[in-house]
Amino acid sequence: MSPISGSRLSRLILASLALAAMVAPSISNAVPLYARQTGLNCASCHSGGQYPELTRTGREFKLMGYTMGTRQNIPLAAMLQGGLTKINNYNGSADPATDFAHDNSMQLQQASIFTGGKILETVGAFVQWTYNGVDHHSQMDNIDLRYADKAKVGGKNLIYGVSINNNPSVQDVFNTTPAWKFPTAGPGGAFQGYGSSTLIDGSLAQGVVGAGAYVDWNNLIYAELSGYKTADGVFSFMRAGGDTVANRFPLKGTNPYWRLALHGDTGPHSWEAGAYGMEADAYSDATDFNSPTDRYKDRALDAQYQFSEGKHRVTAQATWIHETIDWNAGAVANTVSNNSDTLDTRRLKGSYFYNNKVGGSVAYFSTTGSQDALHYANNTNMTPDTSGYILEVSYLPIEQVRLALQYTAYNKFNGSSSNYDASGTFTGRNAKDNNTWFLSTWFLF
Repeated sequence: MSPISGSRLSRLILASLALAAMVAPSISNAVPLYARQTGLNCASCHSGGQYPELTRTGREFKLMGYTMGTRQNIPLAAMLQGGLTKINNYNGSADPATDFAHDNSMQLQQASIFTGGKILETVGAFVQWTYNGVDHHSQMDNIDLRYADKAKVGGKNLIYGVSINNNPSVQDVFNTTPAWKFPTAGPGGAFQGYGSSTLIDGSLAQGVVGAGAYVDWNNLIYAELSGYKTADGVFSFMRAGGDTVANRFPLKGTNPYWRLALHGDTGPHSWEAGAYGMEADAYSDATDFNSPTDRYKDRALDAQYQFSEGKHRVTAQATWIHETIDWNAGAVANTVSNNSDTLDTRRLKGSYFYNNKVGGSVAYFSTTGSQDALHYANNTNMTPDTSGYILEVSYLPIEQVRLALQYTAYNKFNGSSSNYDASGTFTGRNAKDNNTWFLSTWFLF
Protein backbone atom coordinates (compact mmCIF):
# COMPACT_ATOMS: atom_id res chain seq x y z
CA MET A 1 0.00 0.00 0.00
CA SER A 2 1.50 3.34 -1.05
CA PRO A 3 1.04 5.96 1.68
CA ILE A 4 0.48 9.66 1.13
CA SER A 5 3.90 11.28 1.13
CA GLY A 6 4.77 12.92 4.42
CA SER A 7 5.66 16.25 2.82
CA ARG A 8 2.31 16.53 0.99
CA LEU A 9 0.38 15.45 4.07
CA SER A 10 2.20 18.00 6.24
CA ARG A 11 1.65 20.82 3.76
CA LEU A 12 -2.08 20.17 3.48
CA ILE A 13 -2.57 19.93 7.26
CA LEU A 14 -0.54 23.09 7.93
CA ALA A 15 -2.34 25.01 5.19
CA SER A 16 -5.74 23.90 6.52
CA LEU A 17 -4.93 24.85 10.09
CA ALA A 18 -3.58 28.21 8.95
CA LEU A 19 -6.76 28.93 7.00
CA ALA A 20 -8.86 27.82 9.97
CA ALA A 21 -7.01 30.26 12.20
CA MET A 22 -7.50 33.11 9.72
CA VAL A 23 -11.22 32.56 9.15
CA ALA A 24 -12.19 31.62 12.71
CA PRO A 25 -12.94 35.19 13.92
CA SER A 26 -15.05 36.03 10.86
CA ILE A 27 -16.87 32.69 10.83
CA SER A 28 -17.99 33.15 14.42
CA ASN A 29 -19.96 36.22 13.26
CA ALA A 30 -20.90 34.90 9.80
CA VAL A 31 -21.93 31.28 10.26
CA PRO A 32 -23.72 29.36 7.46
CA LEU A 33 -27.17 30.38 6.35
CA TYR A 34 -29.38 28.19 8.54
CA ALA A 35 -27.33 28.83 11.67
CA ARG A 36 -27.65 32.59 11.13
CA GLN A 37 -31.40 32.18 10.57
CA THR A 38 -32.07 30.09 13.69
CA GLY A 39 -29.38 31.49 15.98
CA LEU A 40 -28.24 27.91 16.72
CA ASN A 41 -24.75 26.52 16.35
CA CYS A 42 -24.02 23.81 13.79
CA ALA A 43 -23.93 21.02 16.40
CA SER A 44 -27.58 21.71 17.32
CA CYS A 45 -28.76 20.45 13.94
CA HIS A 46 -25.89 18.15 12.93
CA SER A 47 -24.62 15.08 14.76
CA GLY A 48 -21.05 15.67 15.92
CA GLY A 49 -18.90 16.86 13.03
CA GLN A 50 -20.69 14.61 10.54
CA TYR A 51 -22.17 17.16 8.18
CA PRO A 52 -24.82 16.82 6.85
CA GLU A 53 -26.12 14.17 9.33
CA LEU A 54 -29.13 15.62 11.18
CA THR A 55 -30.11 15.59 14.84
CA ARG A 56 -33.72 15.70 16.05
CA THR A 57 -33.59 19.53 15.88
CA GLY A 58 -32.19 19.38 12.37
CA ARG A 59 -34.90 16.98 11.25
CA GLU A 60 -37.64 19.23 12.62
CA PHE A 61 -36.08 22.26 10.93
CA LYS A 62 -36.14 20.46 7.57
CA LEU A 63 -39.64 19.03 8.05
CA MET A 64 -40.88 22.56 8.74
CA GLY A 65 -39.55 23.66 5.37
CA TYR A 66 -36.40 25.47 6.54
CA THR A 67 -38.63 28.23 8.00
CA MET A 68 -37.70 28.22 11.72
CA GLY A 69 -36.06 31.48 12.78
CA THR A 70 -35.74 34.89 11.16
CA ARG A 71 -35.60 35.40 7.40
CA GLN A 72 -32.20 36.69 6.29
CA ASN A 73 -31.74 39.76 4.10
CA ILE A 74 -28.82 38.11 2.31
CA PRO A 75 -29.60 34.38 2.39
CA LEU A 76 -26.23 33.05 1.25
CA ALA A 77 -23.64 30.57 2.51
CA ALA A 78 -20.65 28.86 0.95
CA MET A 79 -18.60 25.67 1.23
CA LEU A 80 -15.09 24.77 0.07
CA GLN A 81 -13.66 21.24 -0.05
CA GLY A 82 -10.02 20.55 -0.75
CA GLY A 83 -8.42 17.15 -1.03
CA LEU A 84 -5.37 15.01 -1.61
CA THR A 85 -5.95 11.54 -3.06
CA LYS A 86 -3.49 8.62 -3.23
CA ILE A 87 -4.40 5.37 -4.95
CA ASN A 88 -2.75 2.12 -3.93
CA ASN A 89 -1.43 0.89 -7.27
CA TYR A 90 -1.34 1.87 -10.94
CA ASN A 91 -1.35 -1.81 -11.91
CA GLY A 92 -2.63 -2.35 -15.45
CA SER A 93 -2.64 1.31 -16.39
CA ALA A 94 -1.14 2.05 -19.78
CA ASP A 95 -0.62 5.71 -18.82
CA PRO A 96 -1.00 6.66 -15.12
CA ALA A 97 -0.59 10.34 -16.00
CA THR A 98 -3.83 10.10 -17.99
CA ASP A 99 -5.73 7.37 -16.13
CA PHE A 100 -4.99 8.87 -12.70
CA ALA A 101 -4.27 12.45 -13.67
CA HIS A 102 -5.03 14.02 -10.29
CA ASP A 103 -3.57 11.32 -8.08
CA ASN A 104 -1.18 12.44 -5.33
CA SER A 105 -1.88 16.14 -5.92
CA MET A 106 -3.68 18.69 -3.79
CA GLN A 107 -6.72 20.20 -5.45
CA LEU A 108 -10.03 21.94 -4.94
CA GLN A 109 -12.58 19.12 -4.80
CA GLN A 110 -15.61 21.36 -4.96
CA ALA A 111 -16.97 24.77 -4.09
CA SER A 112 -20.65 25.38 -3.40
CA ILE A 113 -22.90 28.37 -2.90
CA PHE A 114 -26.14 27.90 -0.93
CA THR A 115 -29.27 30.01 -0.81
CA GLY A 116 -32.82 29.55 0.43
CA GLY A 117 -33.85 29.30 4.05
CA LYS A 118 -37.01 31.04 5.16
CA ILE A 119 -38.87 32.79 2.33
CA LEU A 120 -42.37 33.11 3.85
CA GLU A 121 -43.78 31.85 7.16
CA THR A 122 -44.61 28.51 5.57
CA VAL A 123 -42.29 28.48 2.54
CA GLY A 124 -38.57 27.75 2.49
CA ALA A 125 -35.84 26.28 0.37
CA PHE A 126 -32.48 24.57 0.09
CA VAL A 127 -30.64 25.47 -3.14
CA GLN A 128 -27.05 24.49 -3.94
CA TRP A 129 -24.85 25.43 -6.91
CA THR A 130 -21.56 23.52 -7.12
CA TYR A 131 -18.27 23.87 -8.96
CA ASN A 132 -16.48 20.53 -9.40
CA GLY A 133 -12.74 21.16 -9.13
CA VAL A 134 -11.87 17.74 -10.57
CA ASP A 135 -13.97 18.06 -13.75
CA HIS A 136 -13.69 21.89 -13.85
CA HIS A 137 -17.41 22.26 -14.34
CA SER A 138 -20.21 23.95 -12.41
CA GLN A 139 -23.93 23.30 -12.36
CA MET A 140 -27.05 23.18 -10.23
CA ASP A 141 -26.66 20.71 -7.39
CA ASN A 142 -29.40 19.73 -4.90
CA ILE A 143 -32.67 21.67 -4.79
CA ASP A 144 -35.48 21.25 -2.25
CA LEU A 145 -38.33 23.79 -2.35
CA ARG A 146 -40.93 23.39 0.42
CA TYR A 147 -44.25 24.44 1.83
CA ALA A 148 -44.83 23.20 5.39
CA ASP A 149 -47.21 23.80 8.31
CA LYS A 150 -48.51 22.23 11.52
CA ALA A 151 -51.90 21.01 12.73
CA LYS A 152 -53.44 18.90 15.51
CA VAL A 153 -54.78 15.43 14.68
CA GLY A 154 -56.19 13.28 17.46
CA GLY A 155 -54.64 15.67 19.95
CA LYS A 156 -51.20 15.03 18.46
CA ASN A 157 -48.91 17.27 16.40
CA LEU A 158 -48.96 16.76 12.64
CA ILE A 159 -46.39 18.34 10.33
CA TYR A 160 -47.46 18.34 6.70
CA GLY A 161 -45.87 19.74 3.60
CA VAL A 162 -45.00 19.65 -0.08
CA SER A 163 -41.53 19.26 -1.59
CA ILE A 164 -40.33 20.03 -5.12
CA ASN A 165 -36.81 18.70 -5.66
CA ASN A 166 -34.33 17.33 -8.21
CA ASN A 167 -32.92 14.24 -6.49
CA PRO A 168 -35.05 11.39 -5.08
CA SER A 169 -34.45 11.21 -1.28
CA VAL A 170 -32.78 14.65 -1.01
CA GLN A 171 -35.97 15.65 0.82
CA ASP A 172 -35.53 12.89 3.42
CA VAL A 173 -34.61 13.73 7.02
CA PHE A 174 -32.67 10.54 7.76
CA ASN A 175 -29.10 9.87 6.63
CA THR A 176 -29.74 6.33 5.46
CA THR A 177 -31.20 7.37 2.12
CA PRO A 178 -29.03 7.75 -1.02
CA ALA A 179 -28.83 11.55 -1.25
CA TRP A 180 -27.20 11.82 2.20
CA LYS A 181 -25.33 8.52 2.41
CA PHE A 182 -21.85 8.14 3.90
CA PRO A 183 -19.34 9.29 2.80
CA THR A 184 -20.62 12.69 1.71
CA ALA A 185 -17.09 13.54 0.54
CA GLY A 186 -14.87 10.96 -1.12
CA PRO A 187 -11.88 10.56 -3.43
CA GLY A 188 -12.11 12.71 -6.50
CA GLY A 189 -8.58 12.74 -7.81
CA ALA A 190 -7.78 9.09 -8.50
CA PHE A 191 -10.23 6.22 -8.46
CA GLN A 192 -13.89 7.16 -8.05
CA GLY A 193 -16.96 5.10 -7.25
CA TYR A 194 -17.92 1.89 -5.51
CA GLY A 195 -18.98 -0.22 -8.49
CA SER A 196 -22.47 -0.56 -10.01
CA SER A 197 -25.39 1.19 -8.32
CA THR A 198 -29.17 1.01 -8.38
CA LEU A 199 -31.25 3.65 -10.13
CA ILE A 200 -32.45 5.22 -6.89
CA ASP A 201 -28.91 5.35 -5.50
CA GLY A 202 -27.88 8.59 -7.22
CA SER A 203 -28.48 7.85 -10.92
CA LEU A 204 -31.36 10.35 -11.12
CA ALA A 205 -29.68 13.18 -9.19
CA GLN A 206 -29.96 16.62 -10.83
CA GLY A 207 -31.52 15.16 -13.97
CA VAL A 208 -35.15 14.94 -12.85
CA VAL A 209 -37.81 16.98 -11.11
CA GLY A 210 -40.13 15.57 -8.48
CA ALA A 211 -43.07 16.84 -6.47
CA GLY A 212 -44.84 15.21 -3.57
CA ALA A 213 -46.56 15.54 -0.21
CA TYR A 214 -45.34 14.35 3.19
CA VAL A 215 -46.60 14.12 6.77
CA ASP A 216 -44.94 13.50 10.11
CA TRP A 217 -47.37 12.56 12.90
CA ASN A 218 -46.48 12.88 16.57
CA ASN A 219 -42.74 12.57 15.87
CA LEU A 220 -43.51 8.88 15.22
CA ILE A 221 -44.72 8.22 11.67
CA TYR A 222 -43.23 9.81 8.58
CA ALA A 223 -44.82 9.17 5.17
CA GLU A 224 -44.29 10.60 1.70
CA LEU A 225 -45.54 10.04 -1.84
CA SER A 226 -43.90 11.79 -4.79
CA GLY A 227 -43.66 11.58 -8.56
CA TYR A 228 -40.58 12.18 -10.74
CA LYS A 229 -40.13 13.03 -14.41
CA THR A 230 -37.34 14.29 -16.65
CA ALA A 231 -36.34 17.88 -15.81
CA ASP A 232 -37.26 19.49 -19.12
CA GLY A 233 -39.07 22.62 -20.27
CA VAL A 234 -39.97 24.96 -17.42
CA PHE A 235 -38.14 22.65 -15.00
CA SER A 236 -34.83 22.72 -16.89
CA PHE A 237 -33.43 25.04 -14.20
CA MET A 238 -33.31 21.96 -11.95
CA ARG A 239 -30.30 20.79 -14.00
CA ALA A 240 -28.94 24.20 -15.06
CA GLY A 241 -25.30 24.18 -16.09
CA GLY A 242 -25.38 20.55 -17.16
CA ASP A 243 -25.15 19.24 -20.70
CA THR A 244 -28.61 19.21 -22.29
CA VAL A 245 -28.61 15.49 -23.02
CA ALA A 246 -26.24 13.98 -20.46
CA ASN A 247 -27.86 15.71 -17.49
CA ARG A 248 -31.49 14.95 -18.16
CA PHE A 249 -32.35 11.42 -17.16
CA PRO A 250 -34.79 10.12 -19.82
CA LEU A 251 -37.79 9.01 -17.77
CA LYS A 252 -41.07 8.13 -19.41
CA GLY A 253 -43.96 10.03 -17.84
CA THR A 254 -44.24 10.50 -14.08
CA ASN A 255 -42.68 7.79 -11.91
CA PRO A 256 -43.70 7.12 -8.27
CA TYR A 257 -41.41 7.38 -5.23
CA TRP A 258 -42.64 6.49 -1.74
CA ARG A 259 -41.29 6.59 1.80
CA LEU A 260 -42.51 5.30 5.18
CA ALA A 261 -40.60 5.44 8.47
CA LEU A 262 -41.25 4.89 12.16
CA HIS A 263 -39.05 7.00 14.41
CA GLY A 264 -38.80 8.41 17.88
CA ASP A 265 -36.73 9.95 20.66
CA THR A 266 -36.28 8.78 24.24
CA GLY A 267 -33.91 10.83 26.35
CA PRO A 268 -30.50 10.80 24.62
CA HIS A 269 -31.62 8.09 22.17
CA SER A 270 -33.10 8.56 18.68
CA TRP A 271 -34.11 5.76 16.35
CA GLU A 272 -35.66 5.14 12.94
CA ALA A 273 -36.72 2.10 10.93
CA GLY A 274 -38.27 2.47 7.51
CA ALA A 275 -38.66 1.60 3.88
CA TYR A 276 -38.67 3.47 0.58
CA GLY A 277 -38.90 2.64 -3.07
CA MET A 278 -39.39 3.75 -6.65
CA GLU A 279 -40.60 2.41 -9.97
CA ALA A 280 -39.38 4.04 -13.16
CA ASP A 281 -39.51 3.55 -16.91
CA ALA A 282 -36.37 4.88 -18.61
CA TYR A 283 -35.91 5.46 -22.32
CA SER A 284 -32.93 3.67 -23.84
CA ASP A 285 -31.95 6.80 -25.81
CA ALA A 286 -31.74 10.09 -23.91
CA THR A 287 -32.21 12.00 -27.18
CA ASP A 288 -35.27 10.05 -28.32
CA PHE A 289 -38.37 9.99 -26.14
CA ASN A 290 -39.96 7.48 -28.49
CA SER A 291 -37.24 4.87 -27.96
CA PRO A 292 -37.91 1.58 -26.09
CA THR A 293 -37.86 1.65 -22.28
CA ASP A 294 -36.44 -0.46 -19.46
CA ARG A 295 -38.34 -0.77 -16.18
CA TYR A 296 -36.62 -0.35 -12.81
CA LYS A 297 -38.22 -1.50 -9.55
CA ASP A 298 -36.29 -0.42 -6.45
CA ARG A 299 -37.21 -1.38 -2.87
CA ALA A 300 -35.21 -0.45 0.22
CA LEU A 301 -35.13 -0.99 3.98
CA ASP A 302 -33.21 1.31 6.33
CA ALA A 303 -32.55 1.92 10.02
CA GLN A 304 -30.75 4.53 12.08
CA TYR A 305 -29.77 4.98 15.73
CA GLN A 306 -28.31 8.06 17.43
CA PHE A 307 -27.07 8.63 20.97
CA SER A 308 -26.26 12.14 22.18
CA GLU A 309 -25.41 12.93 25.78
CA GLY A 310 -22.80 15.23 27.26
CA LYS A 311 -19.73 15.17 25.05
CA HIS A 312 -20.55 11.86 23.38
CA ARG A 313 -22.21 11.30 19.98
CA VAL A 314 -22.84 7.82 18.54
CA THR A 315 -24.54 6.97 15.25
CA ALA A 316 -25.31 3.66 13.52
CA GLN A 317 -26.95 3.32 10.09
CA ALA A 318 -27.97 0.46 7.81
CA THR A 319 -29.45 0.36 4.30
CA TRP A 320 -30.44 -2.41 1.90
CA ILE A 321 -31.63 -1.64 -1.64
CA HIS A 322 -33.00 -4.37 -3.94
CA GLU A 323 -33.51 -3.59 -7.61
CA THR A 324 -35.14 -5.57 -10.40
CA ILE A 325 -34.60 -4.39 -13.97
CA ASP A 326 -36.85 -5.61 -16.79
CA TRP A 327 -34.76 -5.22 -19.93
CA ASN A 328 -37.37 -4.37 -22.55
CA ALA A 329 -35.09 -2.03 -24.49
CA GLY A 330 -31.95 -3.96 -23.59
CA ALA A 331 -33.35 -7.16 -25.04
CA VAL A 332 -34.25 -5.40 -28.28
CA ALA A 333 -30.76 -3.87 -28.55
CA ASN A 334 -29.08 -7.16 -27.59
CA THR A 335 -27.06 -5.47 -24.84
CA VAL A 336 -28.13 -7.91 -22.10
CA SER A 337 -28.22 -11.69 -21.81
CA ASN A 338 -31.20 -11.91 -19.45
CA ASN A 339 -34.74 -10.63 -19.71
CA SER A 340 -34.31 -9.21 -16.21
CA ASP A 341 -31.46 -8.66 -13.75
CA THR A 342 -31.26 -7.88 -10.05
CA LEU A 343 -28.93 -5.66 -8.05
CA ASP A 344 -28.57 -5.51 -4.27
CA THR A 345 -26.77 -2.78 -2.33
CA ARG A 346 -25.93 -3.04 1.38
CA ARG A 347 -24.38 -0.35 3.56
CA LEU A 348 -23.50 -0.31 7.26
CA LYS A 349 -21.91 2.60 9.11
CA GLY A 350 -21.01 3.37 12.72
CA SER A 351 -19.58 6.62 14.07
CA TYR A 352 -18.37 8.10 17.33
CA PHE A 353 -17.62 11.76 18.03
CA TYR A 354 -16.25 13.34 21.20
CA ASN A 355 -17.15 16.90 22.18
CA ASN A 356 -18.12 17.70 18.55
CA LYS A 357 -14.38 17.94 17.90
CA VAL A 358 -12.82 14.61 17.06
CA GLY A 359 -14.23 11.28 15.94
CA GLY A 360 -14.29 8.53 13.41
CA SER A 361 -16.45 6.25 11.28
CA VAL A 362 -16.29 2.66 10.09
CA ALA A 363 -18.40 1.63 7.10
CA TYR A 364 -19.00 -1.50 5.03
CA PHE A 365 -20.42 -1.53 1.50
CA SER A 366 -21.46 -4.38 -0.78
CA THR A 367 -23.13 -4.69 -4.17
CA THR A 368 -24.16 -8.03 -5.65
CA GLY A 369 -26.20 -8.89 -8.72
CA SER A 370 -27.17 -11.23 -11.50
CA GLN A 371 -24.57 -12.73 -13.78
CA ASP A 372 -25.08 -11.24 -17.25
CA ALA A 373 -22.53 -11.96 -19.95
CA LEU A 374 -23.48 -8.96 -22.10
CA HIS A 375 -24.41 -6.35 -19.50
CA TYR A 376 -21.21 -7.00 -17.54
CA ALA A 377 -19.05 -8.01 -20.50
CA ASN A 378 -16.10 -5.97 -19.19
CA ASN A 379 -16.01 -7.96 -15.92
CA THR A 380 -14.13 -11.26 -15.86
CA ASN A 381 -16.88 -12.96 -13.82
CA MET A 382 -19.69 -11.09 -15.63
CA THR A 383 -21.21 -9.81 -12.34
CA PRO A 384 -21.26 -6.39 -10.63
CA ASP A 385 -20.13 -7.79 -7.26
CA THR A 386 -18.19 -5.13 -5.34
CA SER A 387 -17.46 -4.92 -1.61
CA GLY A 388 -15.14 -3.26 0.86
CA TYR A 389 -14.91 -0.93 3.83
CA ILE A 390 -14.21 2.70 4.63
CA LEU A 391 -12.32 4.05 7.65
CA GLU A 392 -12.40 7.76 8.47
CA VAL A 393 -11.07 9.97 11.26
CA SER A 394 -11.89 13.66 11.45
CA TYR A 395 -11.12 16.72 13.53
CA LEU A 396 -12.89 20.08 13.82
CA PRO A 397 -10.61 22.87 15.14
CA ILE A 398 -13.73 25.05 14.97
CA GLU A 399 -17.18 23.88 14.03
CA GLN A 400 -17.08 25.35 10.51
CA VAL A 401 -13.76 23.70 9.60
CA ARG A 402 -13.40 19.93 9.22
CA LEU A 403 -10.23 17.95 8.52
CA ALA A 404 -10.59 14.26 7.66
CA LEU A 405 -8.43 11.31 6.64
CA GLN A 406 -10.29 8.52 4.85
CA TYR A 407 -9.20 5.10 3.63
CA THR A 408 -11.27 2.97 1.24
CA ALA A 409 -10.35 -0.71 0.76
CA TYR A 410 -11.89 -3.15 -1.74
CA ASN A 411 -12.34 -6.88 -1.20
CA LYS A 412 -13.98 -7.24 -4.61
CA PHE A 413 -14.49 -4.93 -7.54
CA ASN A 414 -16.73 -5.53 -10.56
CA GLY A 415 -17.09 -9.24 -9.91
CA SER A 416 -13.70 -10.34 -8.67
CA SER A 417 -10.92 -9.76 -6.16
CA SER A 418 -8.21 -10.26 -8.82
CA ASN A 419 -7.82 -9.54 -12.52
CA TYR A 420 -11.36 -8.13 -12.65
CA ASP A 421 -11.08 -6.19 -15.92
CA ALA A 422 -11.95 -8.10 -19.09
CA SER A 423 -11.93 -5.09 -21.40
CA GLY A 424 -8.16 -4.88 -21.73
CA THR A 425 -8.12 -1.31 -20.40
CA PHE A 426 -6.51 -2.34 -17.08
CA THR A 427 -5.03 -5.77 -17.73
CA GLY A 428 -4.31 -7.73 -14.55
CA ARG A 429 -5.82 -5.12 -12.24
CA ASN A 430 -6.92 -6.36 -8.79
CA ALA A 431 -9.58 -4.98 -6.46
CA LYS A 432 -7.00 -3.91 -3.84
CA ASP A 433 -5.21 -1.81 -6.47
CA ASN A 434 -8.15 0.61 -6.12
CA ASN A 435 -7.62 1.08 -2.37
CA THR A 436 -7.47 4.82 -1.80
CA TRP A 437 -6.30 7.33 0.80
CA PHE A 438 -8.19 10.63 0.84
CA LEU A 439 -7.18 13.60 2.97
CA SER A 440 -9.80 16.34 2.90
CA THR A 441 -10.52 19.79 4.24
CA TRP A 442 -14.04 21.23 4.54
CA PHE A 443 -14.77 24.92 5.16
CA LEU A 444 -18.24 26.42 5.74
CA PHE A 445 -18.92 30.16 5.55
